[in-house]
Amino acid sequence: MIYSWKKIVKNSIPILTIAVFIEIFAGQILQGNQEKLLLFPIFLISIPVINGVGGNIGSILGARLASGLHVGYIELTIKDKNIQKNFLTSLLMGLITYAILGILIYYIAYFGNIQMEIDLLVFVSIVLGTGVLLILMISIISVLTAFLAFKKGLDPDDMVAPVVTTFGDTLGIVLLFLLIGVVGIW
Repeated sequence: MIYSWKKIVKNSIPILTIAVFIEIFAGQILQGNQEKLLLFPIFLISIPVINGVGGNIGSILGARLASGLHVGYIELTIKDKNIQKNFLTSLLMGLITYAILGILIYYIAYFGNIQMEIDLLVFVSIVLGTGVLLILMISIISVLTAFLAFKKGLDPDDMVAPVVTTFGDTLGIVLLFLLIGVVGIW
């Protein structure tokens, strides 16, 4: 396959335009909860980390799927064993990473004298729950985006990263706030 910057730009502009509007929506969610976040700054610290890790893991999965589709070792079916292994690996990486990050963020905030009115177990549970749900959803989105792009004759490499990072940012915020609400912190 020969890459053409004109083709990449032409194919990417629509998805990037949609991504901008979704990111604006995510920003509005943050803006609407600004006062609550200022009461619990530890969650404000957590948002970029949660979103970053989710986007990274989803993008890794998408890149592996795109490469597999290009070279033919992954078939365009959910029953493909390589897809299942990559999907489960992403979930496992998310589980381990978010557990460690929850503990690290808590102690960094604690030793940084950041106001926290939450105990370690509750905080790690919220971060871990948010992260695992985020990775699950982002992995599904990554697989679907790679499949749809490949089926439509588009390069999955050009489609997966913007879709995954956009939805990762938005879902990370929504899921974090949802779990904070479920726990009853606000």
